[in-house]
Amino acid sequence: MLDDAPGGKLDFDNVADRYDSWYEGPVGQMYDRIQKREIAHALGSPSDRRRMLEVGCGTGHWAAFFVSAGFDVIGVDASMRMLQVASSKGIPSARYSLADAQNLPFDRDTFDLACAITALEFMSDAQAALAEIARCVKPGGKVVVGVLNRVSLLAWLRRRRGSATFVGARLMSKKEVNALLKTVGDAAVHSTAFVLPWRGLLWLSGVLNAVGRFLRLPVGDFIVGIVKF
Repeated sequence: MLDDAPGGKLDFDNVADRYDSWYEGPVGQMYDRIQKREIAHALGSPSDRRRMLEVGCGTGHWAAFFVSAGFDVIGVDASMRMLQVASSKGIPSARYSLADAQNLPFDRDTFDLACAITALEFMSDAQAALAEIARCVKPGGKVVVGVLNRVSLLAWLRRRRGSATFVGARLMSKKEVNALLKTVGDAAVHSTAFVLPWRGLLWLSGVLNAVGRFLRLPVGDFIVGIVKF
């Protein structure tokens, strides 16, 4: 259970069966393509099927991508129903475990790298979770995070629409993500996914994203952060 809007709780078990529907529409597909391109660049090329920890793996959407990129994935999540959905997909080289991000059931220096994609902003203590994630990564490895940007257009629209999920989430700005990651090491952070989230304007996404990335604007919907050890 994660904090939701004041006075309530967001139970990801209850949204697990419809969680992937976001990726079925044209807007979700556009964001997904951009986000995956940026995360792939952050990960680099795996060698000998490097072992990855994915924290907040949810329904396995990103686990499938990581496996297709050549990684062996151990995914953890606090929602049993999310993990059941992930397991039902039969993703090869991906295994799952029910776990609290602030108390991971792994020894120090276990993984070659770790990822948390749209996960930290839904945790009650992102700094404690990040420290625990970093503990599990070997020297020479890296942590890669993807965080939804608090100051983006899409975040504003979600708040305006009163989405229970996103009203309660602790979204962060690029500056805040950078400060968070620096608690565990030297960080490289940028924002991306400069998209006008309406079907009729999606054709502008390529140009807008190229311009936003070139100008290093802090208002892209998706923030990518890397910490190398």
